Order: sequence, then structure tokens, then C-alpha cells
Amino acid sequence: MVPPGDGYSNVTLMGQLDWIDEAGHHVRDVVLRLQPPGDSIFPGHDVERQYRVMEALARADVPVPRLLGLELDEAVLGGPFYLMERIEGQVPNENPLYHLEGWFHDLPPAQVRRYWFAGIEAAGSMARLNWRDLGLDFLGVSASPLACRLNYYAEAVRWAEGLVGRKYPLLHRAEAWLRAHLPTDEPLGFCWGDAKLGNCLFRDGQLMGVLDFEQASLGNPVDDLAWWLMLDDALSRGYDVPRLASLPGRDESIAAWRMAFIMARIAALFRARGWIPADSDMDERNGGSALLAIHAQHYGF
Repeated sequence: MVPPGDGYSNVTLMGQLDWIDEAGHHVRDVVLRLQPPGDSIFPGHDVERQYRVMEALARADVPVPRLLGLELDEAVLGGPFYLMERIEGQVPNENPLYHLEGWFHDLPPAQVRRYWFAGIEAAGSMARLNWRDLGLDFLGVSASPLACRLNYYAEAVRWAEGLVGRKYPLLHRAEAWLRAHLPTDEPLGFCWGDAKLGNCLFRDGQLMGVLDFEQASLGNPVDDLAWWLMLDDALSRGYDVPRLASLPGRDESIAAWRMAFIMARIAALFRARGWIPADSDMDERNGGSALLAIHAQHYGF
């Protein structure tokens, strides 16, 4: 098995199952996702939780990969893991940025728009699911979903600061601003948790699958839309590069604090694994942080 080109949170390997039975010789492309042995981008990483979410979504005909099994015995591979079929397709590349180059960048404008809206509709359709009937209440129900998510990320920021031995004052100012502007009387629905083009598999003009549910929750569906729009903005304006002209426009993003935290954690992981120098400031100099600074200037926090 070999690792894929993208992804930082899970230990992810791709390969083939090859077996012979009474029906003949079989070969199946598969993906294995293993609980990481140490820190991930987020605290509380849990592959069993991801598996249960995908099981529920599959019952609702959401295009998730077909699950083949979950193993919780750490003696098998050193940690819990699950196996799923690999969906044939392509994801828009984030490194290099799809705004500048790559297969998605080179698509005809009409197809770019079709893919963009297919991903947004996938997030919207998941928000409309009857999560109670699907048994997704194990994700936890909160009277104030956005406040609950904000509490999670506030704790995660402090957790990350303890690991790297530095503070992120801009994130704390953004947290204070968000707490002062929390909405009331929110809707409650299933949230994908990482709604973005880079978690959509496309083939032959169609959305073939949606991926990565480690941050799935029951919350305000606005969270998924804001994350989708913000990440696209961070990958263009955050890196001071022109946005892909054929993409549908959107003027604002409300999730810059979340992106900046994730980039900080990715930088910490990269340093710990020796992928970047120990004195690198990638956690404070990246597209998410740059976009957060733009919002800080605009909103005055």
C-alpha cells in the first residue's frame, strides 16, 4: 500500500485486495485509514467515530466510499483502522493551488461551475438529512451549535499552543469577536465538518464521492457553507494569488479563525516530523493567517 498525495490528519494508505474464491479471482482497489500514533491536526482523533458517520451517510445514499470493515484491536496494525473501497476520480489540487494550475484549473468554465455547485449541494443535502433517523445523535446535541464549535476550537488552540510553546494572539482576538457576535435561535443539522473542493471526487463531469468526516458534527449548517467559501478564499486571497476566474463569486467568509488554527496545527506537525525547519514560521505565515489578518483589519479585532 502507498500513501496518497494529500491529507495530514489520518495515516492513509491506498492499495489492492487480491483474493481467489469459488467465484474466481478478485481484485479491489481499497483505502486504509489508520488512527495516527501521535498528535493529529485536531485533538480527540477517532477513526471509529468517522466510520460510524460514514455508515449512517451511506444509508442515506450520500456518495461516501463503500466501507469494508472496522478493526479496533490495536495489535493488528498498531492502532484502530478501517478499510473502504477506493472511488475512482480526481480531487481539485490545493498544492499547487487549483487557482493557478492543475487539472481543475484547466477545465472549461462551465464544468468548473458545475463541480463547484455539486460540492455545495452535497454539503446542503447532508444538512437536510434526518440525523435522528440515521442514528447520528451520538455526535452530540447542543442548544447553541456554533457556540459549541467555538468552544471546541478555543480549547484546541490552547492545546496546540501548549504543544508548540507559542501563543497565537490573533486567534484569541478573533475568538473574542466571534463570541460577541454569536447568533441566537440557530437551526440544527448534520455538518460535514470539512466541506471543501479538495474533499470532493469528480469524474466525467460528475461528483463521484465526498470524503473526510473526522470533524463531522451536529451543528449549524452555516458552518459548512462558511468553511467551503472561506477555504477557497484563503487559497487565493490568502496567498495573494488571483482567484480562478471561472469559479462562481462570493464576497465574504465567516470562518477565517478556524482555517488559521488548522494551518497552525499543520505547521506544528510538519516541524515534529522534520518536514520543515524547527524555526519555520509556517504556522503564522500561511493563507489562512493572512486572510484572518485581513478580516481582523476589516472587523476591528
